[in-house]
Amino acid sequence: MGNFFSLEIGKRAIMTSQTALTITGHNIANTNTPGYSRQIGNMVTTSPYHAPSLTGANRVGQLGTGVDIDQILRARDVVTDRQIRYESQYGGYWSELESTFAKLEEIANEPSNNGIRSVVDKFWEAWQDLTAHPESEAVRAVLSERGSAVADTFQHTYKQLFELREDLNAAVRIKVDEVNSIAIQISELNLKITSIKNSGKNPNDLEDKRDLLLDRLSQIVDIDYKHDERDMVNVRIGGRDLIQGTDVNMLDTIRDNEGMHMVVWAVDQTRTRISSGEIGAYLDARGRTNFSSEREPSQFKEIVPNMIAELNAIAKTIITKTNEIHRAGYSLNNQTASPDNANFFNMPSVAEDQFEDWAKFISVNLMIISDPKNIAAASNPTWTAGVQSNFGDGKNALKIAQLKHDMNLENPKIETDDIAVTADADISLSIMYGGKKYNIAITGATYSDEAQRAAAIENAINSNPVLVNAGITVTANGDKIEIASTDVNFRGVTALTINNTSYGDFQNLMIHSVTVDDYWRSVVADLGVDRQEAKRMDENQVLILAELTNKKESMSGVQIDEEGTNIIKFQNAYNAAARLITTVDEMLDVLINRTGVVGR
Repeated sequence: MGNFFSLEIGKRAIMTSQTALTITGHNIANTNTPGYSRQIGNMVTTSPYHAPSLTGANRVGQLGTGVDIDQILRARDVVTDRQIRYESQYGGYWSELESTFAKLEEIANEPSNNGIRSVVDKFWEAWQDLTAHPESEAVRAVLSERGSAVADTFQHTYKQLFELREDLNAAVRIKVDEVNSIAIQISELNLKITSIKNSGKNPNDLEDKRDLLLDRLSQIVDIDYKHDERDMVNVRIGGRDLIQGTDVNMLDTIRDNEGMHMVVWAVDQTRTRISSGEIGAYLDARGRTNFSSEREPSQFKEIVPNMIAELNAIAKTIITKTNEIHRAGYSLNNQTASPDNANFFNMPSVAEDQFEDWAKFISVNLMIISDPKNIAAASNPTWTAGVQSNFGDGKNALKIAQLKHDMNLENPKIETDDIAVTADADISLSIMYGGKKYNIAITGATYSDEAQRAAAIENAINSNPVLVNAGITVTANGDKIEIASTDVNFRGVTALTINNTSYGDFQNLMIHSVTVDDYWRSVVADLGVDRQEAKRMDENQVLILAELTNKKESMSGVQIDEEGTNIIKFQNAYNAAARLITTVDEMLDVLINRTGVVGR
């Protein structure tokens, strides 16, 4: 019996070594496969044999029956996996946000000879030249061209910002589709993995695919996940199930009247709570939609919309202030005693307070483009009784040229519409300061008049460690509230809401107490600081993920040298097992063919 056991032991050793070599070959073949985890054959001794006997070898106890591979394991650290996925959401967020800031810097194009600062400076210089030569048609033609250059630059910058927002919006839809595709794949893998595990086997390659999909999903959107008792992965976004076993709760988008996508759950069209990942970065950069279900004030950073608003503020200031002075002047074609009352830049057909897209709209009056003599450079009539009398007057042009250094002297201030006093009111607003948005909220307060409400808002603003130094004051003016500041970095108020009633968006203010050059310089400087911060955060995340990935690879990655060593080890074991079988065969040959031959 012993020889037959030895043969079985040798057979099992050969089969085990062959399986181990197959596993090693599979590892080597997938050295460069993304997401692949090194596999290990778990070798165990097979059940020993014991036959009760009074004599013979069995008296020594149980005899071993060889070796087997009971399962093939993945070299995987679930703790490291979870850390990687947690950090990946921030890696995806800061990477995309830094990319957006880089594009914004390219659009701003500062410092350069073709940026807004340079073009506007040349515009003011042209007015200064006209002051010295108001009768010169050549100087007037240059001014007309410089005005058109200002308009073209603002329009082009606005278009680039608008298209960037459109691109970010399209990216939201694309990423939602990718999330849905990944979710479906994970649910399908859940079913396959559970079926194979129910048969007592380990679906290692399928689990690698599922883990790789989870890694990618964590970059796109902030997720929470766990494995259930059947080893199915359940994934949640914003506290709601995306994947529950084999069921998928799909995401969708709905478009507002501007075509902006809101991410919603397909089943009931409710808003999906997303705060990080690539989609989170796109939403922060693109800004909120116009749907009423969006939070007030906006939960997003509104990066591109804020820059568009700042561009509009500059354009509005240049247009309105230039026109205000220009209307009071006299042109070379005006032979009357009254000012021309003509605008240098075209004005919108609606009220100024109801118009926003000044940078998109800005253009020079066609009357001036067709005949630069219509530029009202003089402060006094240029004709007397039909005779040229004052063509050398450039005082009105000087007033416009001085706008370069003295745009507005009053402090920035906004005033709300009439507000009804209520006994109990919740208030929320966002202060735009230095290119950033600061949310202020007051809940459950009681007011007897607008003065108390204004004081409560001012106290809430001053409780912010940044805004306390912004010189912001809030005062009551009848049934209205005025919010003002002595700080040029105060850029207005967005989404003032009282008891769920919106009292307007006051972000598109004109520039106050600062020149166009200084204001735009401040905008560009804020942009540079924001990009540096995003770049620093992105680099930090890259380092963190690199360290975690190296830790993961040290366990899960395939090491060619190690696998080469395993080949030699398992080959030698195979050869030794084969030699064992040969030896047993020789012993059996002696036993069968060479014993009992005496006396034949």
